Formats: sequence, structure tokens, C-alpha cells
Amino acid sequence: MLVAVRATHDHLDLGVLDALTRDAGSLPAVIGEVLAERADAEPALDGWVVVSTCNRLEVYVDARRFHDGVDVIVEAVSRTSGMSRDLVALCFETAMDAPVTHHLFEVTSGLRSLVIGEAEIGGQVRSDFEAARAEGLTTTLLNDLFQLAFRYAKRVATEAPVGAAGRSGVAVALDRASQALGGLGGRRVLVIGTGAYARLGVAELTRRGVRSVLVHSGSGRAPAFAERHGVAAVPAGGLDAALREADLVLACSGRGTSLFPEQLLEAGPTLILDLALHSDLHPLLRHLQGVRVMGLADLASQLDDAAEPALVTAQAIIAEGAAEFRSRQQVRRVDPAMAAMRHAVAESADAEIARLRRDTSDDVADQVERSIRKILAKVMHSPAARARRLAENGHADEYVEAFHTIFGIDISAHREGEADGQETGPDGWMRLDRTIPPRISEDAASLTALDSRGAPATALASARYARIAMTACPVDHGMGRHASVEAPAVPEASLAADPAARPEILGAAR
Repeated sequence: MLVAVRATHDHLDLGVLDALTRDAGSLPAVIGEVLAERADAEPALDGWVVVSTCNRLEVYVDARRFHDGVDVIVEAVSRTSGMSRDLVALCFETAMDAPVTHHLFEVTSGLRSLVIGEAEIGGQVRSDFEAARAEGLTTTLLNDLFQLAFRYAKRVATEAPVGAAGRSGVAVALDRASQALGGLGGRRVLVIGTGAYARLGVAELTRRGVRSVLVHSGSGRAPAFAERHGVAAVPAGGLDAALREADLVLACSGRGTSLFPEQLLEAGPTLILDLALHSDLHPLLRHLQGVRVMGLADLASQLDDAAEPALVTAQAIIAEGAAEFRSRQQVRRVDPAMAAMRHAVAESADAEIARLRRDTSDDVADQVERSIRKILAKVMHSPAARARRLAENGHADEYVEAFHTIFGIDISAHREGEADGQETGPDGWMRLDRTIPPRISEDAASLTALDSRGAPATALASARYARIAMTACPVDHGMGRHASVEAPAVPEASLAADPAARPEILGAAR
């Protein structure tokens, strides 16, 4: 069965996602390790693809058993992030089958992005899928799912461009920066980092005619990067001076806190685009006079269905793609039945031909065998075509049951849909912590009590989360391993009154 778990910007603060996605690159291998440790039982998963981007962590799996499958994922994420299993379960949502298909198609098309319609997400999903396939982690089910998602994402981009209309998130961010600065002409720009976002940023700045672009990287790769892209590198020891002179800073290294308030105390008005999930900024930078910070959350764009007709068309295309995937899987369900029938008929024919060869000459036997094979091919064609039509019309289960009744061969796969009866949301997704055995600690359980105080049921408060998730965390969050971290004590009332303070509190905890 197709199962997925997701933790996204739709229901989590970006700071929480930051903690969850630490070392997410090793998650595919760790899932395999967890399965290997449980080798005494039948494997819960046949294949998996991990999709990790700047605003989501999702795992798509071909599962034999629902509960055991999601439990493997929770354990693996707990190991890679350094967070407890209970907290990991609180962060994720899960779904099976149709809602999973629809969600992946939306994600790949850019309709679930912070900047709706942005172009990078499709490439990121494809890269993660190709990596999983190269490692032998995918199955026919997952291959079909992702290949169709890519095909329909291309249709959405061509036939119904929405929001950013296939442009990069960096391009949209620079649009906002241009509006805030009254244009980019003559502005001095500093780019922090040499990764994908830095490459996109430099290319977009060059396209817009910005001439003064400096690049800095703590890894030492800035000179080579600058030479390749026709810009200048910040000289050794020159970062503070470059910050003082910059009108616009693109912070996109994702290496953790690397820019501090004291570096901009003498700077003039500065706009910083904080484009990495693992923020490059000390949280107090947001409070520095003359410095304005735009983060990923500030770039989120919301579309009104009525105001964006293309979105309606895009959703119709995605619905068509999801229907095609369901039809394909229904047809695949009858394939084993047809294979079993062909095998049984071929065995009978082989036995009869072998008997014939004992009683007749080879020439006669060869002629009879050719005739038998032709007759069997014609006889089998009609049932096979009828089976496919029945499956395409949603009658695969009835066909498989009838096949078992008539021929006495059980070809149904043993896959348990154990999530039946669980409470799901309107989109078919459910909170993952409600699908696994309850072992939630007192601190973790207290997070769900936010509901009774009026907070959204799916939201986690950053400050409360930081105090729990970052305490004795084995993952390095910029303060050394096994550091005991305590977020500043801030009254819950002030959090409710000033939601804008929440990212800073999480940042201080980081």
C-alpha cells in the first residue's frame, strides 16, 4: 500500500522543521538500518523515497503494514534529528493511498510551496527520487507514482502557471527586495553561501543588471564560485566590511548562525533575505535598528481561488493525474491473476505436447505445437482485455475474487490497511501520534494542550517546542553536542499577544 508521512510549513513553524531536518540526508540509509534491526519480522516496507526541501520533510513508502511502517519512519527520524520518538510523532501527519497521490502531485507542481508555483521544488523532488532509485530503494508502485507526478507537474507549468509561474523562489524574493529598496539598480549586494540558492541568486542578480555583487563562504569556496559566475569574492577577513557596505544581503549558506548583530552595528540601512531553512542569522539581528530581515515565512504567498483561475485549472490537472495513477494501480492488481492463468494453461499445454512427441514424429509434433500456441494466444487475449477494462472501471477486487473462486488460486497480496477507523482531516491526513502506541511523555503531551487555549490543533508553539526538543539533544545545533539548552522564559500570554516574537525565541534556543 502507498503510505506517506509529512512535516511541512503548512502545520509547523520553520524553526521546528529546522530541528526535524537535521541530518535528513542520512534518513534513507537509517530507515534501512531500522528495518535490518527488525529482520526477525516480515519487512514492513518494500521501498521508500525521502523528500527533504527547505520547507518540508516527507517520506513516501510502499508498505506492507501501515502501523509498523510509520513506526519505522518515526524511529529513523528520531535517530537522524536527535529528537525523541514522541516529539517526532507530534510533528508528522500521515495518510494512505489517494490523499498521498494528490499531495505529491501538488508538491511537485509547486502548489504546496511557500512561494506557490515556484520552480525549484520539482527539481528537488526529482533529485530525491533519482537518488532513492539509484540506491535500489524504490518499487514499481513508487516509480509509477513519481514518474506520473513529474509528467503532470510539467502539464501544470505549461497549461496553468500559477503564483510564481514557474519562477524560482529566489526570483520572487528579489522581487520583494526590489520593492522594499526602490529598485536594485546601483545597489551593493552580498551573497552568503555557494550552494544552489546562491547560484540562483547570483544568476538572477546578473540578469537584473546588478553590477556590485560580492560572495562569501565560510567553507572557503567563494573565490572559485565567484570566478565561475563572474562576480567578486570577499577577501579574507573582509566579511565585516562587506556587511557594512551592503544594501542587500542574500543569506543562503544554511550552515547555521554565521551573521551576528555586532557585525552590522555600524552598517547603514540593510535588507537581509534569509533564504536558508537552517538560518544564517543570529535571532537578535531582526531587532537591530536599520536592519530589515525577510525570511522564508515572509515570502509565503497565498492564492485566492476566485482571484487565480489558473489554480482551478491546475487542481483539475492534478485530479486527472491522480485518477490515472489509481487506474494504473487497479490494472496492476489483476496482472498476477492473468499471469497465474497463463502459467496454468501453459503447463497443461506443455504436458500435452510432451505426450504428443512421444507418440508422433517431430515434424507432426512441431506443427501441432505451433497450432496450440496460436489457439492459446487467441483464447487468452479476450479474458486479459476484459480484466484490464474491469480494473480500469474499479472492479479489480471483484475480478480477483472471481478468479480465486473459479480457479482456486489466491493471488491477492497480503497487505494490511491498519489505519481504518483513524480520525482523518478533510484532506485525508491524520496526526501521526494518533496512529502509534501512546508513549508520550508529560512534556510532549503538554504540547497538545495548546488546543484548549485556542491555538490551532495542528500548530506547535516554537518556544515550548524548543525547550523540549533542544534539551540534551545529541544533534549539534551550533552549541556543541549534548548541550543542555533552555529557551528564555516568556509568558504564554506574551507569545499569544506577539506571535512575531516566536521565531526569535526559537532562534535563541538554537
